[in-house]
Amino acid sequence: MRVYESGSIRNVAVIGHGASGKTSLVDALAFVAGSSKRHGSVPDGTALTDYTPDEIDRQYSISLGLAHAEWEDAKINLIDTPGYLDFTGDALAGVYAADAALITVGATAGVEAGTEQVWRYATERGIPRVFVASMMDKENADFEKVIAGIKKELTSSVVPIQLPVGEGAEFKGIIDLFSKKCHMYSSGTKTGEYEEVDVPAEYQDKLEEYSQQLIEEIAATDESLMERYFDGEEIAREEAFAALKAGIAKGEIFPLLCCSATLTYGTRALLSEIVALVPSPAECPPV
Repeated sequence: MRVYESGSIRNVAVIGHGASGKTSLVDALAFVAGSSKRHGSVPDGTALTDYTPDEIDRQYSISLGLAHAEWEDAKINLIDTPGYLDFTGDALAGVYAADAALITVGATAGVEAGTEQVWRYATERGIPRVFVASMMDKENADFEKVIAGIKKELTSSVVPIQLPVGEGAEFKGIIDLFSKKCHMYSSGTKTGEYEEVDVPAEYQDKLEEYSQQLIEEIAATDESLMERYFDGEEIAREEAFAALKAGIAKGEIFPLLCCSATLTYGTRALLSEIVALVPSPAECPPV
């Protein structure tokens, strides 16, 4: 493995309620990045970070698990934490060891008790947080429900930066609100490969609605951007993205992405966003 300078490292705790897809997501991210040679599965007992006999038998994490993904000249250290409250001490330890948190919210269940608990841990620690609507391929997946639950139970400052194309069995792509392009996936893709295409016509209204919300939320974190926004000036994509990263670091805004770890849909975009938006140890204030 190559040696990485501090500026090229991302230390991320993957936290969430039990069975919200944390372990599957960590496994998929490592596999898609090529750091793991096998796409493991929790039900099959082959997940990368659930390897003890008890974890394999029970099909959930009991203690911290460590993995990494090398992506875009950066090394992402992933701390897979237990979700069930019986083992919450390890989740707390993971949050305090990390520089940021990736919070999984199951697309079928939405925000649950464990989600609220780990949100408090990350808030008390004061680290940047990114949400991901996981398991978008599962039956009854509902992205809007995830957004509503986060706003009601956790924070009103959540803002989607991606939209799913389809849900449940129809989940087949994601829309990037910055590029305003669609990542479309083919059935049978192994490592999240996609074709970048124009946003489908039936999603154009939703694209405009959420793009407007995104710019408004980003502008609210920066006084100069806010003035320009109210003056009707268009904010460049690069400026908006830089302001988003700054807002995340200050705990003023929390982006929401979506993916399916089982299908690997959305995993490449998620890796890229972690590298782009999550601060490195060199950018973090002293503990």
